[in-house]
Amino acid sequence: MAAFVPDAGDIVWLHFSPQAGHEQAGHRPAVVLSPASYNRIGLMLCCPMTTKRKGYPFEVEIEDEKGSAVLADQVKSLDWRARNAQKKGRISEQELAEVRAKATALIGRK
Repeated sequence: MAAFVPDAGDIVWLHFSPQAGHEQAGHRPAVVLSPASYNRIGLMLCCPMTTKRKGYPFEVEIEDEKGSAVLADQVKSLDWRARNAQKKGRISEQELAEVRAKATALIGRK
């Protein structure tokens, strides 16, 4: 069996600690934004997920994840191997597009 490499749209469990300030911490799911072709180097872009929704405009609800939301305003570049990423599931293409659109809006790309 081939070794796991996270791909865009995957939900992975990983360790977000250490953290600082308002960043998400602990062992939690995250949605992968970058493609496997990039992630093979050992880094990935991702956004953490939470079940403590606050109704912020950058939250993206994930239908199959029991009230969970992706925090599209907390884009991270992380070493997924060092943080022991394990695949949990996938979000839909529509949900991935919404996360990417909100992250892009925050960055200010035109």
